[in-house]
Amino acid sequence: MEDRKMFDLKKLKDNNATFWVFWLPELRKIAAECGWAIAIHGSLVHDLDLMAMPWVENHTTADELAQRFTDINEPNWRRPYEKSKPGDKPNGRIVYTIFMGDTYIDMNVIESRYYVGVDIGEGKDWSPEFIESENK
Repeated sequence: MEDRKMFDLKKLKDNNATFWVFWLPELRKIAAECGWAIAIHGSLVHDLDLMAMPWVENHTTADELAQRFTDINEPNWRRPYEKSKPGDKPNGRIVYTIFMGDTYIDMNVIESRYYVGVDIGEGKDWSPEFIESENK
């Protein structure tokens, strides 16, 4: 991470695609450490749109992954991530907005049928209300 300090982050920020390509290896490393895989979708013009999916059985929660991404920010850029409410997006998708200076990551997650290795079973009510109650 220290080698990143040798770059002028402000100059990188003037070109969002360059800025995100610069950070992508670190984001992928963090995702893998948390048991997640990430993929880019979108243009990289305004923000970084990521799709995140659990990759191993004992993955962290999506909240923990979002927090780890937040923690890599420069201290003066840090602010809490925002999370959409269950049901706000189609197909049970949850969006985490992770701020980095004056741009952000939109990390899209469709919740796993497993919560950190605990099977919550077949035949459950997968409504947004059920998912929200299980995540409290």
